[in-house]
Amino acid sequence: MLAIYSVSDRAIQIDWPLTGGKAPSVGDLSALAHSIKAHAQKLKWPVCTVVQADHCLSLLFHESLKGEFTVQHMISALCSLLEKPQKMMAKSQWEVKHHTVVVNYGGAAGQDLDFLAEQAGLSTHEVIELHSRAVYTVQFLGFLPGFAYLQGLPKVLQFPRRVAPRARVPAGTLAIGAAYSAVYPWESPGGWHLLGHVERILFDPEPLEHSSHSLFQAGDTVQFIRSEHA
Repeated sequence: MLAIYSVSDRAIQIDWPLTGGKAPSVGDLSALAHSIKAHAQKLKWPVCTVVQADHCLSLLFHESLKGEFTVQHMISALCSLLEKPQKMMAKSQWEVKHHTVVVNYGGAAGQDLDFLAEQAGLSTHEVIELHSRAVYTVQFLGFLPGFAYLQGLPKVLQFPRRVAPRARVPAGTLAIGAAYSAVYPWESPGGWHLLGHVERILFDPEPLEHSSHSLFQAGDTVQFIRSEHA
């Protein structure tokens, strides 16, 4: 059952159930986020940022909600807005972006490739083909600025995270963990399995005007291309 509730005097959370088939798809959740932002501007709601996560959206208002826009008023408005989500999304002008990212699979940056191939009962070539053939969807960003959780990893490549995380994973490292694939935009500790390295800059602290800090946005699609085939 959909739940809408306040987190503070300037934040509201919208949660969808994790089971039961009632949660929107990643694409629908992204469309809802963009529709809510467009609706907020149209009705001159207080300025807010809509953050997408796994099965939820968070509205973070830039100032405390008060006057005619109290927390309860905003919750009621969101409840009414989400009664017909399909109609609301149909009016969204949001367009999905598709990214192709060149990868150097294996080597020092992909030191878990052989291990994963052995665990899956595949050759390293087959693992690379499976991973690069899939089209991924950005489900949400988190953990680090620009770290995008990519949904669409083939089942045969879905393994639990490492028992002992590494203290240092270089920036640009392509990795998989559980049901997700991702590229580390910064050097950091990490517990995912490492497949290779990309040269693409995924997060820019000082982007050009009208550009986002993060290359990937929730709802975007991504496909990895083996460097030999680029």
